[in-house]
Amino acid sequence: MPKIIKDVEETIKKCALELFIDYGYDQVDMKMIGIKSGVAVGTLYNYYANKKSLYTIILEESWENTFHKLDEVNELNISSKEKLKKFIAILYEDIAARKGLGKALVNNVVTALQEDEILIKLKNNLLSRLEALINDTDLLINSSNIETRLAVTLLTSVTTMLELYPNNKEDNIDFLVQLISLSIK
Repeated sequence: MPKIIKDVEETIKKCALELFIDYGYDQVDMKMIGIKSGVAVGTLYNYYANKKSLYTIILEESWENTFHKLDEVNELNISSKEKLKKFIAILYEDIAARKGLGKALVNNVVTALQEDEILIKLKNNLLSRLEALINDTDLLINSSNIETRLAVTLLTSVTTMLELYPNNKEDNIDFLVQLISLSIK
């Protein structure tokens, strides 16, 4: 009699997420995911075409939640500097919670994911939200066309701060707000 697993898709995603966090994308395979989730490898392929599709689904769901939070901040009637601090805090906390999952959005560390349409879409969605905040009417940019560079700088800086100063959340967020504020007049 086959084993019955409650909420199979959620179990697979949860176990895969843990493995991707612990070992990174390249070191995980469908067999490992099957063993951890208690689902036969053949059955995994009934739910997900391959490891890449499972990874991108997990990443997309995770970032959609972050996008929702960022959009809520954007709707607040507060100063641009306060919005900037809230944006950075959300990015910092959510990227920290992912424990390195999704570095592919910030840098091209995983060759197999560099051209993935979903990751490109997620990165573009994130950058457009950051660019919109930086381009806010209260924030006058020192020079033209630096919004994208500032957005990329911010994303890269968040991941670097998490790696170099993991126990200094508030100091890191304050530093990033000051860094971006220096670029904005």
